[in-house]
Amino acid sequence: MNNSKTFARVVIGAGVLGLSLAAAAYDPQAPLLGSSRGGSAQWDFCYGQPDSAMLPPDPRTLVQPGISTGKAVHFNAFWKNCHVNPAAVQEEGAATTCGELRNRFDRGEALLTGGHPGVGALFTGTDATRPEAGFGIATFTADQYNQLWRIWGGFMTRPDNFDTLIAERYGSGFGAGRNPYPRPGENPNRTNGGSGKLPEMFTQLRNPDGSWSGRIGITCHACHSGVVGKAADGPGLGLLQGSGSSLADLDLLLRDMLPLGYPASFATFANLNRTRGTNNASDINLAFLFPDERPLTPREVMGVFNSGSTAGMDTPAWWNMGHRPVKFVDGVFPMDAPRVDMVFYTPFFGLFGALGGPVSEAGQDWMRANGPALNTWVESLKAPKYPLPVDTALAEQGAVMFHTLDMWAPSRNNPVPRPEGNGSCASCHGAYSQRHAGDPSFLATPQLAGVASYIVPLRIIGTDPVRVNTNNAAVQAAGAKNFFGYPNTAGTDQDCGPQNQAHLRGNREDGYLAPPLHGVWATAPYLHNGSVPNAWELLKPSERKPIWRRVSTPPRADQAGRVIMGFDTSLQRAYDANKMGWKYEPVACQWRSWWNPAVSPYINCDPGDEFTTPLAQQMLNVLYGNLIATWNIFYPPTLTPMQMEDRKIYNTNAFGQGNRGHEFNAVLTDAERRALIEYMKTL
Repeated sequence: MNNSKTFARVVIGAGVLGLSLAAAAYDPQAPLLGSSRGGSAQWDFCYGQPDSAMLPPDPRTLVQPGISTGKAVHFNAFWKNCHVNPAAVQEEGAATTCGELRNRFDRGEALLTGGHPGVGALFTGTDATRPEAGFGIATFTADQYNQLWRIWGGFMTRPDNFDTLIAERYGSGFGAGRNPYPRPGENPNRTNGGSGKLPEMFTQLRNPDGSWSGRIGITCHACHSGVVGKAADGPGLGLLQGSGSSLADLDLLLRDMLPLGYPASFATFANLNRTRGTNNASDINLAFLFPDERPLTPREVMGVFNSGSTAGMDTPAWWNMGHRPVKFVDGVFPMDAPRVDMVFYTPFFGLFGALGGPVSEAGQDWMRANGPALNTWVESLKAPKYPLPVDTALAEQGAVMFHTLDMWAPSRNNPVPRPEGNGSCASCHGAYSQRHAGDPSFLATPQLAGVASYIVPLRIIGTDPVRVNTNNAAVQAAGAKNFFGYPNTAGTDQDCGPQNQAHLRGNREDGYLAPPLHGVWATAPYLHNGSVPNAWELLKPSERKPIWRRVSTPPRADQAGRVIMGFDTSLQRAYDANKMGWKYEPVACQWRSWWNPAVSPYINCDPGDEFTTPLAQQMLNVLYGNLIATWNIFYPPTLTPMQMEDRKIYNTNAFGQGNRGHEFNAVLTDAERRALIEYMKTL
């Protein structure tokens, strides 16, 4: 392995903060600006170290009860070690040396790099020929892929920019390396995989002997890697691995593939999403119906069915995982539980627990062998540096405000209940400035710089409650019996089942996990459901729009009106540097038709009162919120170009898409908002 090349790729864009794992004396004159830009503290330590170097403790392991008592930054969700007994969980425990960490990184990178001999894909693992993978049921052939242009309509012959149109239509970008597929008439094994280039959301799989298979699978990058600008705009820009994607439209892909004979297209009826750029990967309650060892009780089965649909969500950035002791928007699993991160890479029959017998066990074995390595690669990723000019003086003012401005000071008269901590942004999202991270009144140790682990109660955060409500007590209990919930750890002091079970949660209220903010400038839209297009409106709730649509990439002149383009990711055309987010247009509520209710009166909005959820939608919300897999009722398949374009509309009246919450920021002044945004650009 070329270690220098690997490390150069991982640490590209590393900030000037550079806090070591050793505690340092507090310096009140330390810099206000600087950021590690996420990633893994252990990986940062290993840069330049020999393979034999022993790893220091992972700072996240320090997040234990009492660590933030009396501190400005508050933690209420704690690290669990899921691998205390590796024999019981049948997974390798934490790496102990830099060499072990690098080895895992290489294996994880191979699994997630398009076209690599060891690459994996959704519901397939790495070998589409295996019974546990359903013999490739979730993959499709290059011939099917090459026919997609015929499904689109508008073309008499295959367009010369077919690869670009694929990326635009389904919402992805192109990586710097080769990700080949065979064009019509090509033999992939005579053309080194083919002369075509797949967007990052796809990969051509290999056969067990390493030869090209001609079968294409969907990768995690479909939801987890977005695009900001292009490579020429700055280091690390263009395709952003691990940024979370607000571009993808997998429903449109499944719709197009159905007439080409792709059986996985029927998955769209499991309510993937209604809006481009969101996903329903949190619909894990479906998998929890299949226990691994102990059977579900009748009450648990009914509770899961009554848990409702989780609706669409924004995909969080992977580059923050190395600074989170728990994962997902409600902190439902420990970060040391890697299976659930890559649940969709599990070979298909591995999802069915004890019901699937030996073939299911084989799928689970694949995840046991690969989950830790996948997690290691994910946690190593770094956010890119903000590429546009920054007002340093204003950003320094914002740094002080971010860490010290108490939004619940008596003079603010904040009507929202007060959270724990000092009432600043940092109290929930963590301390980043070297000056404040080194202050013992903020953190118990500077090692915790950039770590965030505060699940903010719903009564305080106030954001759309659908996700929290869906993960009810029955779903939590069922998850503890599921393979992905580490049932072998149940009942121990390192129980790695769903962490919101009452006996694990204690007196902590349900809510949403405030994420670390490394690279936050590149992760718009905001809130857990992606309902707010920019940071300005996040900080100024009164300016949020009920219905809006991001601007689309301009089509090539000769293809205007014949193609579906994705959201524009150009920094020059589409990024709003002042508001820190993507430009958009407000959309008025208007009649489409009963069969196209993306924007339709009396269902998702009312032309007379666009800020109020109509009665019909409220009634449907009761159904969606109380019965699993009902979200697509009254939402038929996308058929017409207008319906495809309407999937770009974000309607905050729709189920799970509310843009309320985070309203304690209403007490800020516009000058304070500008300073905070300028500072967040530097994280």
